[in-house]
Amino acid sequence: MWNDGWIVIAGASRGIGRAVAHRLSCDDVRVVLSARDEKALEEVAALYPPERQRTIPWDFSVPESLEEYAKLVAEKAGPVSGMVYCAGKQKTLPVNLSKPAVARDIFDLNTFSAIELVRVLSKKNLLHAGGASYILLSSLSAHEGALGKALYAASKAALEGFIPAAAAELAQKRIRLNALVLGVVRTDMSLEFMDKMTAEQRTLMEAGYPLGLGAPGDVASFIRYLLSDESRWITGQPFVLDGGRSVRGV
Repeated sequence: MWNDGWIVIAGASRGIGRAVAHRLSCDDVRVVLSARDEKALEEVAALYPPERQRTIPWDFSVPESLEEYAKLVAEKAGPVSGMVYCAGKQKTLPVNLSKPAVARDIFDLNTFSAIELVRVLSKKNLLHAGGASYILLSSLSAHEGALGKALYAASKAALEGFIPAAAAELAQKRIRLNALVLGVVRTDMSLEFMDKMTAEQRTLMEAGYPLGLGAPGDVASFIRYLLSDESRWITGQPFVLDGGRSVRGV
């Protein structure tokens, strides 16, 4: 059963990660809650009885640190049956200002740490005997042009490129690996970006979403499905959740 092991939520302190933690609190699951903000993690942890949660504050911007993180998961929790990688960052920057150090900073958090977390949690000593379901978050930015979003889009496109081949390998361990390709979801990160828009720009953007902008709960419900045994026959897929944006011209 999917809830026999521990579900790791990377980036659980706010936004979609926090919404996933809220959604899973309705189920009989055990969660490992991780993010940099320890105080915010404690607030999320309060949703669960002590025996069903572990908090491990962590900065996911350093991929090389995740071997140590995996050891802590093994020590403080146990075998992992699910993981959701919600940590990430956006940066609006013209291509001519995209220096290598800036690119590495974005790719480390958005791409390399996500890939590394999949790797370290797929080791035999951490993997639940019944297998696991791992979910990574991508963005519609990887599929459409947006000024200043080249590095962010590239970091998410690379993540999607990782999914098919990795899923084929991991299926041999009964690990399912999928991605969500998200349109604009109202989170602290996206609202910070929208606050810099003019009223006209914001109206134009919102008009591109026939079903309106997304809420974290819209995504969390689908993540719960992908974590559960109900999706046991699904792997290697990029699922588009975008409020109808990608079909608005059809």
